[in-house]
Amino acid sequence: MSAYTLQKMIREVNRRPDRREAYFASRETFAQAYELTPEERAAFVAFDVCKLYALGVHGLILRPFTLLHKMPEPEYLTAIRKDP
Repeated sequence: MSAYTLQKMIREVNRRPDRREAYFASRETFAQAYELTPEERAAFVAFDVCKLYALGVHGLILRPFTLLHKMPEPEYLTAIRKDP
């Protein structure tokens, strides 16, 4: 897979309240609706910001996603700057 599907899925969580609700109800169930690699699925379900960024999720999509999780900016910046 490309980063496209992963980014599309995260964008839907960011922008659509119904998708956000489904995501927070069960990340694993939510992710099953998308064709992801095992690595992508694991990073998404674990909310592994470092890995999501390394997999190609753009910061303009990833940062709003982290804000939904109430991740402070310093923590976010540390996560995207370290090696996965």
